[in-house]
Amino acid sequence: MAAGAVGGIVGSSAMVVFNHVLAAAGVGEDDLGSHHQERRLDAKPNDADGTISDEPATRQAASKTAEAITGRPLDEREKAVGGAIAHHLFGAAVGALYGAAAAQAPAVAAGGGIPYGVFVWLAAAETGLPLAGLAKRPSAYPAARHAASLATHIVFGATVEAVRRALTRR
Repeated sequence: MAAGAVGGIVGSSAMVVFNHVLAAAGVGEDDLGSHHQERRLDAKPNDADGTISDEPATRQAASKTAEAITGRPLDEREKAVGGAIAHHLFGAAVGALYGAAAAQAPAVAAGGGIPYGVFVWLAAAETGLPLAGLAKRPSAYPAARHAASLATHIVFGATVEAVRRALTRR
């Protein structure tokens, strides 16, 4: 579990880096700003968490959590910090689940973590976020945005497995 959690943290960071690579390659060139991806118009997933929602889901979740506890939503700076923390905590949690599953059933690691990245994309980004009210229904977004989000989650899954495998090698 611990190796998977570490892999999830590293994988979460790898997603952000990959999103910057997508931006440098010109994916989502019509975006209105490179820092605030929640304002983009086209294909690039959020630079903060790789989700399809208009405002990064992790920023929304952090602000809603803070508001439930303190009675006030987070300001923009606090959302940036809280969103990054939420993104990495979620990555650690789903990485830990993957690590535990792979330890019990090594076949889970078949495909180098890529199938798990696809699973996280389907379960969390495509299904969970709309159900939680953190994104519109999937049909409200262009196919290119879904494809870019899927690509970032594939990077996540492959990174989780690479780190888990490196840490559990004896």
